[in-house]
Amino acid sequence: MRKFAVSLMFMLGLAQATTLSGYAVLPADTFAAGPASGAFNGQGVRGVPRFQGQPVQGFSAVQFSGTCGTYLAMPDNGFGSKPNSADYLLRLYAVTPTFKTSPAAQGSVKVGDFIQLRDPDKKVPFLLVNENTPERLLTGADFDIESFVQDNNGDIWIGDEFGPYLLHFDATGKLLEAPFKVPTFAQGSDPSKDFVMSPQNPAVLAASPAPGQPSLANLASSGGFEGMAINASRTRLYALLEKTVVGDGEYDLRIYEFDLASKTFTGKIHTYTKEEPGYAIGDMAVINDNEFLVIERDNKSGSDAAFKQIFRINLTDLDAEGKLNKQDIVDLMNIRDPQNLAGFGETFTFPFVTIEDVLVINPTTLLVMNDNNYDGKGGRGPDIKDPNEFLWLTLDQPLNVATGVGQPENCK
Repeated sequence: MRKFAVSLMFMLGLAQATTLSGYAVLPADTFAAGPASGAFNGQGVRGVPRFQGQPVQGFSAVQFSGTCGTYLAMPDNGFGSKPNSADYLLRLYAVTPTFKTSPAAQGSVKVGDFIQLRDPDKKVPFLLVNENTPERLLTGADFDIESFVQDNNGDIWIGDEFGPYLLHFDATGKLLEAPFKVPTFAQGSDPSKDFVMSPQNPAVLAASPAPGQPSLANLASSGGFEGMAINASRTRLYALLEKTVVGDGEYDLRIYEFDLASKTFTGKIHTYTKEEPGYAIGDMAVINDNEFLVIERDNKSGSDAAFKQIFRINLTDLDAEGKLNKQDIVDLMNIRDPQNLAGFGETFTFPFVTIEDVLVINPTTLLVMNDNNYDGKGGRGPDIKDPNEFLWLTLDQPLNVATGVGQPENCK
């Protein structure tokens, strides 16, 4: 019944109206210093590198950097799979957008320094691509990083999809602990040994089941922690799986609760219900201790794209089945652009297949960005490489933003 009610709101045009108030573009062909990359194919066979450097693309998460106007943007594993991303280094980049806020202005994005993720203290219990090097720089064949937050100490917590794992780094990018495995918390299970595992999990790969035998994996590929947020009190992480765990309802995704003081998953799981089984989530952002934003999208781009939404959830607002209710906040396929800032007319659409970044700037402003899956095409035309587009979106109705959430006071 809730699915029908939400869909009816879209049909009647009752969703909150949204206006594009700032627009900036980072060109697709943007590179940073580092080794040549893109040499591996989908089977992991090395060839000639496609790129003389590291692409600064595929942004899957964004947070404030501590410097006014600059954000930390985190690309994912690189080129889309474990076998083809062994030469892509996992980093967080400082990006500074200059938003186009009037027709006469220009919008651009400056890429600054980066935080290189690494494991010099050998916390990872399995072999890495750079296993026998002093710094053990992490690559897209080691982890598929998709979400991150920073705690009160400045430490970086990252959600991975290959395990899936929760990864704990210091502010310089050094891994501090072994990856946290994700318990199933199924009835009768042992949280010390019964885990959610993807096909890329090292334990699954090591088991190598014989043909016809069931895999140990209970989560589909690319189904791990795509979204993650820290509550306003900065005591708990909420990590949202992108795909459904085997045995759960086909519409249902798990939001795991992780206690930062004890560094444990609490066993409390919230259920987020998608509009369609084939849809996916893109990101999660904090509003206050109970309310969060979630991007939900179809798997289409360009003229085929139809469903790209941002919903608000409240951890205390449940339906009769105990699942989270949700309220549509932004229809990313129907944004007002009265000044034509983006150059597409008075109605702006964001038709990229993966939209994986949302951040609350203030009660009425969101930052939204896409993951362009470099060097993918299709969002703005079949032969055009997708850029990274940065949006400032102004809401008609303010969010109930907690103190400490959003742009720092001294940046206003």
